Amino acid sequence: MVRNAHHILSDERGVAATEFAFLLPILLLLVMGIYESTRFVLFSQKLDRVAYTVADVTAQQTAVTNADLSDIVTAATKIMEPYEFGELGRVIISSVYQDPDDGPVVRWQYAGGGTLPRDSLIGDPGEPATLPDGFTLNDEDNVIVAEVFYYYTPPFSEDYLSTRENYKTAVFKPRFGALTTAPN
Repeated sequence: MVRNAHHILSDERGVAATEFAFLLPILLLLVMGIYESTRFVLFSQKLDRVAYTVADVTAQQTAVTNADLSDIVTAATKIMEPYEFGELGRVIISSVYQDPDDGPVVRWQYAGGGTLPRDSLIGDPGEPATLPDGFTLNDEDNVIVAEVFYYYTPPFSEDYLSTRENYKTAVFKPRFGALTTAPN
């Protein structure tokens, strides 16, 4: 009997399988974490690119119409692929003018790209503008501000990690004169 116990305790067959069984959940969590982290970094870069592109292309116009802005926002949704805006995202374009008497004011605004119910953090048309920290304008300056909102849901761990709102903004000065007239 003692001999059988000694034989069983000294038997090393199956040790690798047992160790693998202990490590497999850890390895799977590690791989899923790396996948989700990489996916979020790429998503964040796309969101930056959308904000930058929307502000840049809008600032290149000599005048804007609602059709122009609709086309720009449609292009933004293509940049975000494979992520769809739908109910998860929204793009807001604002024209901010530095009034010598009243400070920065939102002159006009266009929202599109998705149906996410978000208001601009810059402000509403005709109201004072809340510009990003450290950003100032000279009197009679005009800038185009693009804001992008998107709710990101992790592909694997949505039960453990909550859906997270992401917000990106980009500011460009119009190249060919002020864009302070509201689009029609």
